[in-house]
Amino acid sequence: MPVKIRRSGQQRPLTYERYELLFVEFSERVEKILLRCLYVLLAGLLISQLLLQFPAVRKEMTRVDPLEGVPYVRHEEE
Repeated sequence: MPVKIRRSGQQRPLTYERYELLFVEFSERVEKILLRCLYVLLAGLLISQLLLQFPAVRKEMTRVDPLEGVPYVRHEEE
């Protein structure tokens, strides 16, 4: 029994094959959007980590850096 859906005033029978085709088209579009978002977030992560390597930029980007105190340095005995 085909399911009827309403699209812009029209009713078309929705067969299993048509539903599967629509689902594949929709999921491909969503997949492309998710991949673009992933690429943007990954690029942002890499750029932010690169910027944190510079002390002047790190001072402006983080509020925690001044709270870290004196670094512990272990001197090797010779």
